[in-house]
Amino acid sequence: MPTLAKSARLFADLVFIGGGLLCLAVLGFVLLHHDRLLTSPMRAAFFLGLPVAGGAACVVGMRLAPALRVSLAVSLFAAVFALYAFEVLMTFRPRAVDAAPTADFDPRTKYEVVRDLRRQGVMAYPSVFPQYLMQTSLKGTLHSPLRLDGAEFLPLSGIPGVRTVLCNESGAYVLFDADELGFANPRGLWPGEGGVDIAAVGDSFTQGYCVQPEASFIGLIRGRHPKTLSLGMSGNGPLLELAGLKEFLPERRPRIVLWFFYEGNDIPGDLDIERRSPLLMRYLEPGFRQAGRPAEAGGLLVRHVEDLIASGDGRRETDAGIVQTLTSITGLSRVRSLLRLPSTSADRPDYALFRAILAEADRTVKAWNGCLAFVYLPQRDTGATSELVSLHDGVRRVVEGLGLPFIDGVRALRAHPDPLTLFPRGRHNHYNEAGHRLMAETVLNALESGMCR
Repeated sequence: MPTLAKSARLFADLVFIGGGLLCLAVLGFVLLHHDRLLTSPMRAAFFLGLPVAGGAACVVGMRLAPALRVSLAVSLFAAVFALYAFEVLMTFRPRAVDAAPTADFDPRTKYEVVRDLRRQGVMAYPSVFPQYLMQTSLKGTLHSPLRLDGAEFLPLSGIPGVRTVLCNESGAYVLFDADELGFANPRGLWPGEGGVDIAAVGDSFTQGYCVQPEASFIGLIRGRHPKTLSLGMSGNGPLLELAGLKEFLPERRPRIVLWFFYEGNDIPGDLDIERRSPLLMRYLEPGFRQAGRPAEAGGLLVRHVEDLIASGDGRRETDAGIVQTLTSITGLSRVRSLLRLPSTSADRPDYALFRAILAEADRTVKAWNGCLAFVYLPQRDTGATSELVSLHDGVRRVVEGLGLPFIDGVRALRAHPDPLTLFPRGRHNHYNEAGHRLMAETVLNALESGMCR
């Protein structure tokens, strides 16, 4: 029997030695981040079991007969290559807008809509969001790519005073004219101090995804209380909401601040991301605010977004930078998502950090004799799992433990005769106009009950 070529044996040795070293590196990473990755038996079995099993397979492979060793090495290499090729394809392929039941659904990205509006003479910009501006460093921390006076600077609003392309979940894009600071409000609420009755902090639901501004729950609340100001920005979680509250509201001194919490991703999802930003964690310090001159800060954001607009037609959103892209590819994040395997994000809410955030928000609001009220926004399948029931109960305990009013959207959703009619068709979890109307009525009823006196 002819002997195997030396190059084939060398290839097999490199596959098993390289695979073993990679498994050892992955195991070290898992142990280093055990507080986030090993929080349940299933996650421990997955994140510890895979590198241990892979390393053991490499050791066994090195001890096989030469012919079998080469065959196994080729098979493993081909399988791993196919997995990563698929991951790269999923990462960089143009992502289409979700299919819609109507033939007139606008398939363009919001960056394409911006370019088309500019060709028509409208100076439009895409909506940009604080969380999506932050980029991952080699240490795994998040930082803004923008700097002001030599220090990191994270804009907490959009581009002021421009036509803004927000989103499309029902067929046509929602656009709004940004206010003086870049939020989705009528102009004229910001000038001067005071003069605001109600302010709202929250994520995309509070910003008005994805209905016309006057049909959003903020728009409907504003219909009853005209001096209502929204700081809602898509992607915001608890730390970004605290940051917005501390940066923009102390001079306005609203009588009531509504804190909108979305159970679908605020904790542990968004908070697990935001806590990686040293800048955002500083907002837990009493009195901390970013030092920035509004005009120059706005110019920084405009220049950054203009670069994004010029970067290509396929862009759908900002991203977390090349380090995060490489990290996601290395960890096969899209493959794991398709197979519903555990993610590297925390799977348990950090109630201690969440409580500290709300306590700082409450302290800040009480400094001007305002009232902080908490609004719990349910997702489509609220209460469907024990985890969602536990989240609702855990959040409520934190809120009521701080003595804050708790407005429960879950109860309102469950009392509705047909909850599915409150959401758009398809996979979108944002409310449609009926859903926004129900949440507005729930908040307005609570306000009229005198919860904040």
